[in-house]
Amino acid sequence: MTVLHEVRAPAPTDLEVVDRLLGATCDLPAWRVAELANRGGILATWLSTMEARGVRLGAQPQAYLARVRQRTADLHALGADLSAAHGLGVLKGERIARHLPAPLLRQSGDVDLVAPGEAPLWECVRDLRSRFDAAVQGVSVLDRGTGPLQIMVAVKWPASEPFLDKPMGADVTTFAFGGDFRGVPLRVTAPGDEDLANLLAVAEERFQRRFRVKDRLDLLTLAAVLERRLGDDVIEAVSDAAATYALAPELRRLIGGTREWVPVSARWQRIFEVLGPLAREEKARRRPGRPGVHRLRYGYPLDPGAGGGTVRVHPRPGGDIASTPVGPCLLTERLVVEDQQLATAIEFARSLVKPPS
Repeated sequence: MTVLHEVRAPAPTDLEVVDRLLGATCDLPAWRVAELANRGGILATWLSTMEARGVRLGAQPQAYLARVRQRTADLHALGADLSAAHGLGVLKGERIARHLPAPLLRQSGDVDLVAPGEAPLWECVRDLRSRFDAAVQGVSVLDRGTGPLQIMVAVKWPASEPFLDKPMGADVTTFAFGGDFRGVPLRVTAPGDEDLANLLAVAEERFQRRFRVKDRLDLLTLAAVLERRLGDDVIEAVSDAAATYALAPELRRLIGGTREWVPVSARWQRIFEVLGPLAREEKARRRPGRPGVHRLRYGYPLDPGAGGGTVRVHPRPGGDIASTPVGPCLLTERLVVEDQQLATAIEFARSLVKPPS
């Protein structure tokens, strides 16, 4: 095996890395960099680097940073608590943030939880509703025609400053990676190596949206940790995981987009190169009918209230109805529901709970 020696690439602990990822030059005024950070969704992260550099922040930035720090700490504590109480796995969040030294802040918008089955998923959802009077935004159902259903529940509750900050949230699923619902299969479990699992979870975000500055910072954080732990073996470990979990194209894009702003180490440059043919092979497999690809249907809540102990799908014209422990939902592949479609769905859902005459 060839041992790669290189000049050390910048790590997230180098306080200027966030500025570089934002595309800020060294002569750009701080207020302009703040604007870039705000547009990039990482203003609090950038403010934490300024604080670490000894810059004295004004009262309002200090208050904002303190509020985001508390929000993030609350979500981290909640994830750990729910994980212990219900046997859930946690992806990203605190599992990445723990690698950043204080006072650098990795912002968290919600907590991502993976349940080992449907029963602990609903236990967790009931727990969240009990603690925060949380609202279930929707129950999404994923299926492939045969086999067990996979479930995803989005839960929201007010932030400490509900008129200023977006709601707190939790996404609870029975799977680790959902895929793109076209040619990438659902993968129920994540790698046993926590850092590899979180790296793939960041790459998986590409199926929901374009990569952001936060994703590139996560990559640099995990790249440094994995390289420090595994040395030259990191090349094979990362490449094999990306291929096994059908994420070689997304991970290669994430590395490529990051190195446009911040250089990566020789080992990670080699990973980028190795992922090239693996990405081409994976893209060739992304065809309709690929085994493991699931259909996603969003669950539009119809009526608050209790339902059965598990999800049960009731086929009907105009959209199936799922009865769930948090009430019935209209299953739809579209995010927009017509009024008449909703009215008939509510009528059908109510018929499911009518006592026999």
